[in-house]
Amino acid sequence: MRSVRSPQLIGFPRESTPGDRRTLLTPVTARALAAAGFEMLAEPGLGEGTGCPDSVLAGHGVRFAAAEEVWAAPLVLRYKNPDPSDLARLAPGQAIAALFHAEGSPAMLAALTRAKVTAYSYELLTENGRFPLGTAGGTIAGIQAVHVGARALQHPAGRGVLLGGVPGADPARVVVIGSGNVGSAAARTAAALDARVTVLTRTPAAAAEYRTRAPVGVTVEVNSRQRRAAWLPRADLVIGAILISTHDTPPMITETDLARMPPGAVVVDATCGYGPGYLPTAGPVQAPGDPPHITGGILHVKLDTLPALVPVTASRAYAAAAAPYLVRLAHHALAGRRDEAVGSAVIARDGALVHAVCERHAAFYRTGATA
Repeated sequence: MRSVRSPQLIGFPRESTPGDRRTLLTPVTARALAAAGFEMLAEPGLGEGTGCPDSVLAGHGVRFAAAEEVWAAPLVLRYKNPDPSDLARLAPGQAIAALFHAEGSPAMLAALTRAKVTAYSYELLTENGRFPLGTAGGTIAGIQAVHVGARALQHPAGRGVLLGGVPGADPARVVVIGSGNVGSAAARTAAALDARVTVLTRTPAAAAEYRTRAPVGVTVEVNSRQRRAAWLPRADLVIGAILISTHDTPPMITETDLARMPPGAVVVDATCGYGPGYLPTAGPVQAPGDPPHITGGILHVKLDTLPALVPVTASRAYAAAAAPYLVRLAHHALAGRRDEAVGSAVIARDGALVHAVCERHAAFYRTGATA
């Protein structure tokens, strides 16, 4: 039987994915939540994977308890999406927040409706036309996309081109599809390695905005079939950085395009859309350490766990960016405080999906496969 809990209590359980060391509960978030009057309950050892022992968190007011007690808190905060089965630990009326990416999982969408909880998805929180809780993770993924692409270029089947200026050798040519958090970070990293970088943006407005902050020497154009046809045959490395790729997003690269690219060139899918994805030649999502998938002589890397590979950096960067929003989310969830930006992150409430992205995907899973 669950005991009566403080209405200001926030639970921080361990992550569900085996080996995932990331956590939202760092000294930065603990200080921010404590200063706002919230109580925190965490599983023992939650921060040890990022070098933060329980004693440090306890010094900022965090108490520790078994998983069952933590999951019973009125508000539960995770870093990454829980396993769908974890939602059975919650009682109707509780609230939970995480990087859900629920639209990509029929099982998660079904679990959210069964649980009858209020669920917040950080990556969908929108304020002033931006996704502020996607900045840290997107930046890390963009940087790592260049790193893994650079390693793939040195694979025995790779192009053999080095990212990094070397006198007497032509610079690597990098094409980035997308200019959001992931694409911007990838372009900045590749440019710092003296590559010749081209960024393809979604709209003319996005191109104009990105030109104001693009690194010197980066070419910026609007993404279209014609411009991809012009740039892909010159590319050593292509990085896919489209933020939200759904089942109806058209492919950016086809097997016909691969035939025009230099043998051994590399395609990195850094955002891993749903269904076939916007980079269908990349194949299924790979695990860290898997060799590149080779199609048509082009190497493909498709990883959706890039930030998890650097849990210390990811936890600290994400917590620093998220702390003020987590305070606002806690006020919204536990006290009903009106907050339009936080409200934009609600994906489920009282057994119903309430976010347009989740509703659209749920409808596709019900009818799209047979339509």
